[in-house]
Amino acid sequence: MRSALIPILLLAVPVLAGPRAPSTAVAMVTDAQGELRRGEDPAPVAITSEVEAGLPLKLKAGARLTLLMYGSGEEVRLSGPGTFTLDAKGSVSGPTAGIRRTKGPELDLKEALKPGGLAQASLVMRGPFDIDLEEPTQPVVRTARPRFRWVPVKGATIYSLSLRKAGGDGLLAITTREPAFDLPEGLQLQPGVTYQWSLSTALPGVRVLQSEGELAVLDETRSQALDRLRAAAATSFSQRLVYASTLQVYGLLAEAKVEWRALASQRPEDPMLQAFAR
Repeated sequence: MRSALIPILLLAVPVLAGPRAPSTAVAMVTDAQGELRRGEDPAPVAITSEVEAGLPLKLKAGARLTLLMYGSGEEVRLSGPGTFTLDAKGSVSGPTAGIRRTKGPELDLKEALKPGGLAQASLVMRGPFDIDLEEPTQPVVRTARPRFRWVPVKGATIYSLSLRKAGGDGLLAITTREPAFDLPEGLQLQPGVTYQWSLSTALPGVRVLQSEGELAVLDETRSQALDRLRAAAATSFSQRLVYASTLQVYGLLAEAKVEWRALASQRPEDPMLQAFAR
């Protein structure tokens, strides 16, 4: 497996950064089925796209649209036929029989879960990568003692691995003949701290190969939030998308990829989900 720390979802970014009015966006689409439009825009309403205040949402009979409200975190489900409009405070006008509001996930991530936040979480630039890292597979880990494991380099006999706090002193500098290393018991990474690692090996008569990147440990508050969201994800497509989005924003990209692929398989016609699933 090639390193999951390389940039991903670049194809998704132009779509995420497409025409919209961020200053008036009040909700994100978390599910869309059937024939529906935003205003006079002929483009299909993609999942993870934004909905602006005052823009009419036109749903044909049988169409369904689920929204995550940025301000309150509420989940709003709209059913066609009908035309619905959201105001700047998230109130919805339209056929009352087609409006259903439910309590949201109560996250402190309303801004981060906007499509722009997802794009930034996707653009995790790491490199160079001359040596393929197999563990960790994402820039955020759940353990304070992660294992480093990489693909053996043909002809290499010694690997050098170093670890330090970002912009700070070195914590570890070792050499090993094995393509793996477990942090010693006396070294525990702290949540909320960014660490920088570097891995290199010299090929005689060729060149020095090097890979480097950053690493952080998921804090307890976020870990507990993910546990709640994972439980809620079993209740609906929309809640599973919220879970995937939160994994993405937290930097748990490999875990998020699993969720995006599952979501994309259920909505193969949605371009945004297909982009995230790549």
